[in-house]
Amino acid sequence: MNRMIAILLVLLGGASYGLISPAVKMAYDAGFSPADVTSSQYGAAMSILVLIALFQLRRLRGMTGRDLGLLVFLGVLSTGTSVFYYLSLSYLPASLAIVLLFQFTWVVMVIDYLITRNKPTPIKWTALVLIFIGTLLAVDLFHTQWMGVSVLGIVLGLLSSVTYSAFLYFTSYVRPGSSPFVNSAVISIASTLTVFLIFPPKFLWNGSLGEGLWVWALIIGGLGQVIPPLFFNVGIPRIGGPLAAVLGAVELPVAVVSAFWLLHEEVFGAQWAGILLILAGIVVTELRFLGARKKNPAT
Repeated sequence: MNRMIAILLVLLGGASYGLISPAVKMAYDAGFSPADVTSSQYGAAMSILVLIALFQLRRLRGMTGRDLGLLVFLGVLSTGTSVFYYLSLSYLPASLAIVLLFQFTWVVMVIDYLITRNKPTPIKWTALVLIFIGTLLAVDLFHTQWMGVSVLGIVLGLLSSVTYSAFLYFTSYVRPGSSPFVNSAVISIASTLTVFLIFPPKFLWNGSLGEGLWVWALIIGGLGQVIPPLFFNVGIPRIGGPLAAVLGAVELPVAVVSAFWLLHEEVFGAQWAGILLILAGIVVTELRFLGARKKNPAT
């Protein structure tokens, strides 16, 4: 595959994630509950991914118990991210919820330290400072009327960041060479069953599908559970994880811009500056690795 096509796939995967928050808010505005939106989109995504995986079912035979356990664990983490994030969107503006989710950058560092005891390097500390200052600006700390902002929404947004961070961190333990289609399907099955335990699939019998929920289920399920994992699994092996992390940062500006255009949420100058600082922090964390890759393209 052409390298530019691989880069484009990773960009599209990140942009797909960025479109989720306005889509979820629009589904809420259409009168559908967080429970129905969450459970239906997982059901739709699982159906699509399982159908795709059926063409590579033979690859399932080479999967060990460890592989299966890890994929199920990742599925549970994915569920936690979606549940916490979608619930936070029912309390917070989409632009604020996505900023809270994007704290995964430094949370991943904390998880890495707790597991490996590797202390953050000066470059990582620089990135943390940029992300922290950027977050203060992005949430419009000094102008927001915080008395009107839901504390529960903020807590839910931060919890979504923690589970997403764990998902990103432990994904690196997935066995190389395994089928991305089968892996995505197994993760999706585990995620969907977990979601159904939290939010029983009442959409199947409460009539909401006939009222238009199926459209949002396909849109949100496709944006969050189908396109990103498939595009990432195809593109990332061809460009490397460090560059993919930088390209994936497109999620944040896409989310904020889409909230601005589609939901007509106000985004002030200081918030745009904060978003740029957060993106700069993400790029800084990868500069050393990108430089090493440029000197030694074979790595």
